[in-house]
This record gives sequence, structure tokens and C-alpha cells, in this order.
Amino acid sequence: MKIMLIGNAGTGKSTLARWLAAQTGYPVMYLDQFWHTTDYSAEAKQWFIQQQKNFCAAHDNWIIDGNYSGSMAVRLAEADLVIWLQVSRVRSIIRVIRRSLRYRRNKNSRPDMAAAFTEHFDKDYWDFLLYIWHYDGDKLRKVLAAQQPAPRLIVLRGTRAKEKFMVDFKQQEFS
Repeated sequence: MKIMLIGNAGTGKSTLARWLAAQTGYPVMYLDQFWHTTDYSAEAKQWFIQQQKNFCAAHDNWIIDGNYSGSMAVRLAEADLVIWLQVSRVRSIIRVIRRSLRYRRNKNSRPDMAAAFTEHFDKDYWDFLLYIWHYDGDKLRKVLAAQQPAPRLIVLRGTRAKEKFMVDFKQQEFS
């Protein structure tokens, strides 16, 4: 099974990716690990897309964690299941700030992030928090709607829905 995890920052995508990998043994591609090693140029975008294509082609089953709507069609064309995690904007921001503080104390606290990535509480960080606040998912909805045939979509709204999914996943054969 090929599983994509999407959603706003701080919704629990990486945590769920690690859990799913532990349950299934599937390899995980954390998009942040790749994107944040680049210089964010046009060439980097092409390299980033190629890395995703390579990962998809190299594995019969996989988990990919991250949005990056500009390259989402590559993953959607291969995915069997898309899990869209949704939590409130306030919860997303609180989680991101907590995660940032943890990461500042312990660089190993984010195995989903590029090793050389450094996070600063600067204007870019505040812009990122504003992005989270204004995130509404319209871009994701459009990309998902354009994919035909569409992979199965599961929307998990909140922690309880995610916990129920995890229980159900353990009880079912998902391959």
C-alpha cells in the first residue's frame, strides 16, 4: 500500500508516519528532510520532484509525509491512500511552537527534518506561523480533486479521530 499523509503543519503527520512505519514496515519519505537540504531554487524543485519519483518507483509500499502541493500530483498518481490530518489552527500553532522549542534543545527530536536544518525565531518563523493560521486547505482540495482516478481519502479531524484510525488500522489488514 502507498500512503500519503497531508495536512497543515502541527497536525501530527510525522508522528503518524512513524507509527504507520512501525506497524507496517513500510519505508517513509519525509519531504521536509529533502526540501530543507536545498537552496529552494527552480533547480532544487526539479531535484525534489525527481527524488519523490525515485522513492515511489523504488518501493512497492511506502509512506510519504508532507504537503508540498507543487509536487503533490507526482505522489497522488501513485498513492492508494491519502490521509488528511486536520486540527484547529490554534492547536496547530501550539504544537509547532512546542516542537520548535523541543528542537532547539535537542536536534534529534525531529527525525523527519533535514539534519542541517536550523530553526530561528525570526521573521521567517513568524511568517510560517501566519501561514499556519491562514491555512485552509483549498489548494490541497483542488489538487486532490484533479487526480483521476482518485486514491482513497481518509480525513482525520482531531486527535480522537486519529486515535480511532490507529485502533482500526491495527485491527484490519491494510495491504
